[in-house]
Amino acid sequence: MADSLHAIDVIGDPSSRNDPLGSEVALAFALAFFGAGCVLVAIGGPTLGALHAFAAFVVIAAIAALNQLLPVLTHAPNARAGIVFALASAFTVGFILLIAGFYGLPSFGAAAVVLGGSAILWVGWTMLRLVRGRDERRTRALVAYALAAFLAAAGIGAAMAGELGNLWALPLSALAPVHALLAIGGFASILIVTISYRFVPMFAVAHANAYGSWGAAWIVALGILVAAASIAGFPVGARIGFLAAIAACVAIGIGHLKTLSSRLRARLDISLRYGEAAWGLGALAAVAALAGTWEPRAFPAAIVLAILGWLSMTILGYSYKIVGFLTWQSAKTRMPAARLPALGSAVDLPLAYAALGLMTAGALVAAACTFVESSLARVGYDIYALGGIAAVVAIARLAARYLFASEGEGG
Repeated sequence: MADSLHAIDVIGDPSSRNDPLGSEVALAFALAFFGAGCVLVAIGGPTLGALHAFAAFVVIAAIAALNQLLPVLTHAPNARAGIVFALASAFTVGFILLIAGFYGLPSFGAAAVVLGGSAILWVGWTMLRLVRGRDERRTRALVAYALAAFLAAAGIGAAMAGELGNLWALPLSALAPVHALLAIGGFASILIVTISYRFVPMFAVAHANAYGSWGAAWIVALGILVAAASIAGFPVGARIGFLAAIAACVAIGIGHLKTLSSRLRARLDISLRYGEAAWGLGALAAVAALAGTWEPRAFPAAIVLAILGWLSMTILGYSYKIVGFLTWQSAKTRMPAARLPALGSAVDLPLAYAALGLMTAGALVAAACTFVESSLARVGYDIYALGGIAAVVAIARLAARYLFASEGEGG
């Protein structure tokens, strides 16, 4: 019962809740891309096609999460489910075309147009909602930064896809590191850091006063910006940016630990366990990226740790809560008098923890072998893929508990 009441607190009061259907569909699309990424990385390693399947997972999950969180946190206007469904569908089509292009189909040109247009529409629409928000000025500012970084990364990515699709002849390959850093660091990482300021105390049922000012988050943001501006030809600037970001992330991590120490629950939520592992892998990714400014072989390891570990595992961990909240809300709307299972008991914890262990081990093995002996990295990708599919199954089973619940089911 307590978990269900906590779900109400997280979802927000009725006037702040969006129709969950749009976010539910978007998350389903996102998890499908994650599953596809796991299969592709197990079959062929970290090809550009596989990595962009994980990128699709991150982007579409962000669409789903921000759709629900902006009205709750900032009192931004609610959105119709149809708009979210249309945006998620457009990105789905665009990423399918892009991934197909990396596997030999002549679809890069279409991917450039669809993904570029979708990015402009989503960022513009979300920025308007942020401007109309009434609360959480610091949250809105950091989300706006993340969206600007995404638009820049998407613009570079669309331009490179257009070049591969022979829409124009521009020498853009040198911008690939900038594209990657803006997407991974400026967009996805800053968005996760921003949301974590709210999610960590919320999921732990703890006070959020351990963070002090949000200056550390802005140092991370500025450090990434400096590194992105320098990565293509000014290694000293990139090192300064990475060092600043790493130092600020350590400060934020200490704040998280202080917050968790004040929690009211005896045991950490499964989402926070995923977060712990992901933050550890994220720290290793940042160190590997810094090392890559001296030894280029470290960059592929940084990409593996960042995408498979830090980004994907954090989002999967938060998905246990977000999917549970959304599907619980849908079931309550459909059956107001039903006694639904408590959120704390709805997750298949043995499966979720097994998935966490496999993904953590797989990411570490793959990254280490990528740096030392790339031919052995296949083992790590296979382990990670097994854990990733297990996590998707665990999340799907959680959703099914509420989507197919009956009036007489007890909690």
